[in-house]
Amino acid sequence: MRFTTLLALVILLTQAPAFGWNALGHKVIAEIAWQELNEDQRTEIVDILKRHPRFGEDFVNQMPAVDPPDQWIFQHAATWPDIARGIRGPDRDKFDKPIWHYVNFPLTIDGFPAPKLNLASDPARGKSISWNIVQATEYCRGVIQSEAPVSQKALAYSWLFHLVGDMHQPMHSTALFCERYPKGDRSGNSIKLTKGDNLHSLWDGLIGRSHNLNNVRGKVAQLRQDESLWEVETAGTPEDWVAESHKVAQSIAYESQLLDQIGDASGQEPFSLSEEYYPQSGKIARQRVVAAGLRLAALLGAKPGTSHQVQTAESYEPSQQPFVPVPKSRDIKTGEAGHELGFWLNTNSHVRHNSGCRHFEKTRGRPCGPDEGKPCGICGG
Repeated sequence: MRFTTLLALVILLTQAPAFGWNALGHKVIAEIAWQELNEDQRTEIVDILKRHPRFGEDFVNQMPAVDPPDQWIFQHAATWPDIARGIRGPDRDKFDKPIWHYVNFPLTIDGFPAPKLNLASDPARGKSISWNIVQATEYCRGVIQSEAPVSQKALAYSWLFHLVGDMHQPMHSTALFCERYPKGDRSGNSIKLTKGDNLHSLWDGLIGRSHNLNNVRGKVAQLRQDESLWEVETAGTPEDWVAESHKVAQSIAYESQLLDQIGDASGQEPFSLSEEYYPQSGKIARQRVVAAGLRLAALLGAKPGTSHQVQTAESYEPSQQPFVPVPKSRDIKTGEAGHELGFWLNTNSHVRHNSGCRHFEKTRGRPCGPDEGKPCGICGG
């Protein structure tokens, strides 16, 4: 789908105030791109990021004691556009661009008329405040390739990292319009769930939560164990990738069971999702995150299939902070006596949660290894 075709479908009638992938998701995407780049490419980009106009406030002041710091800076840049939402004072209007994070293709049910299209401004002529995610991405790529001041390039890199991630989050491509939500469901933010907060936030957190440097590396290492996730076509365009997300939203995110409940005039919130929904959406989220990372790397100049920093899952011990440290045990079979267990098994449901899950050590259970129980449908176990 070309850019002009996409613009004919774009709608910006509602704002979606929620974030795209949470901090872990965005950092995982950046880490995948980091691993695809060579040392010279990494150094060049990080040197520019260090000239970010808010590098002191939003990078240095938040930087933990990590080694190497450049890798953390690269990852953190991908989260900065969400950090900008919390800036106080005049800098917020200067740096926060809430509409850049998404584009709403309409999804309608029960014959509800599709809303009239409100086409966004052309990036070459319109005001930046009204750009959608595709237009903002094209603008950032243009800045990076131009002779713009290095501080502007630093901003453009931060936004590019983030927007490529957001456009792979299905809920950043679609809004539902129907009798219940005649002005749109705010990309799933209005759909309250019995399990989880709302439909949008559910997708934001499907990869997990804890996002320190070691956990991000470990998550990427886990993803690399599934070779099928890495069979990604990187030669497309941002328009193509948003169109993919819209298809996922239509076929997976807004499942028929959910739409039936929403369309039932007597149905009451919160709504429930099918049991198959959680593991299926978790798998899709992992696919989308890996695709985003590889495609971001391609936009940054990486050559396909030339990862420069690939680790196995055993290379990293996931940090348990800010959770209570998991004790060592010889009573649980893990393959190695005394191995520090990094997962939590709910002994009632026999579901396994990873350290980034909100259920980690919050349910009745015990520490476990990565092969016990069945994986949590939200965090992937």
